Amino acid sequence: MALLIRKKKSIDINVAPLIDIVFLLLIFFMLTSEFTDFKTIDMISPNQSNASIEKKNLPIIINLSEEGLIEIDKAEVKLENLSEIIQRKLINSKNKKIVISTLNETKINNLIIVVDMIRSLGIENIALITKEK
Repeated sequence: MALLIRKKKSIDINVAPLIDIVFLLLIFFMLTSEFTDFKTIDMISPNQSNASIEKKNLPIIINLSEEGLIEIDKAEVKLENLSEIIQRKLINSKNKKIVISTLNETKINNLIIVVDMIRSLGIENIALITKEK
């Protein structure tokens, strides 16, 4: 009967190959993933105490309401006509600076659309004034 009894082998699970495969997969996904680079606009929001700016040095002040209405010199301007009006106003001006005055509650998308339109005209000197209601 001693011939029929088997010896029990101890079963060891080796996790070293599993760890190697996990690290290889981790490195693979880290190297093949894409990171989206968002375009950003560098703007510093001024304090309310610093919001007073001399109007004689500013050729254009654009008022942007929280609803997206654009005003230049207290006249309402449509977004489609904004670049044309800015070009007309800058022809006679030596100072190529534009100030955008807006409320804190204004949607940032409206502000970005206006800034992009101004930058497309080649104007890089843009200031931002934020106001509270």
